[in-house]
Amino acid sequence: MKLYASALAFLVVGSALVAFAVVNAAVLYFAGVPKATLNITAPILGQTMTAKISGVPDPYVVGVNVVRAVLLLAIGLIGAKLIDTGLAELRERRREEALRRYYEEYGYQYQQY
Repeated sequence: MKLYASALAFLVVGSALVAFAVVNAAVLYFAGVPKATLNITAPILGQTMTAKISGVPDPYVVGVNVVRAVLLLAIGLIGAKLIDTGLAELRERRREEALRRYYEEYGYQYQQY
């Protein structure tokens, strides 16, 4: 079997992207979120009320982690699509090679359109 550079390139790059996304998603999943204390000030009936809420996840870190998760999902999907494209190209080349061998064996002229 001949090696096809473009199909293998798709497979290698796609596999690298999927591996990168999976490893970083695991790191993101197991990372702890720091806790913060929120100070809430609200004017109620002419008076200013202040409340402190402690032990809540830091909103900034949560927002950054959400953006990272969405980007990792996009990277993983792009990698999966590259793998799919590489496998489809390999399948097509193998089919063409089998057709070519079949027509050569039985004396027909195979023309690729």
